[in-house]
Amino acid sequence: MVKKLDYAYCKAAPMLEWLGNKWTLVVLMKISEKEPVRFNELYRTIPSVSEKVLSQVLRQLAADGIIRSELFADVPPRTEYSVTDFGKTLLPHIEALINWGRDNFDTIMSNRQKQG
Repeated sequence: MVKKLDYAYCKAAPMLEWLGNKWTLVVLMKISEKEPVRFNELYRTIPSVSEKVLSQVLRQLAADGIIRSELFADVPPRTEYSVTDFGKTLLPHIEALINWGRDNFDTIMSNRQKQG
C-alpha cells in the first residue's frame, strides 16, 4: 500500500523533498544535456552515484512526471530517459540556481574558511 502524504502545509513540499536528494538535480541536468540517454550511459557520467540510488532518483523523477522512461523490448531490453515538456519548465529555474552558485562560489568558499 502506498502511503498518501498530506502536503496541505506546503504545496512545494514534494519538489523540495526531491531537491533535498543530492543526486536529483545532477541526474536531471545530465539527462537534459543529452537526451535520450540510457541508464548505463547516465551511470558512467555520474561517477559517485550508486546504481541503486540512480534507479531510485530516476523512478521518482518519472513518477513526478519530470522525466520520461521509455522501455524498448530489444534483446537485451533497454530503457531511455528524456525530460518531459513539464520537466523542461523546471530547467530554467535550475539553471538560475546553478548560475547563482557559480557567481557566488568564491564568497561561499571564503565564508566556509572563516567558519572552519
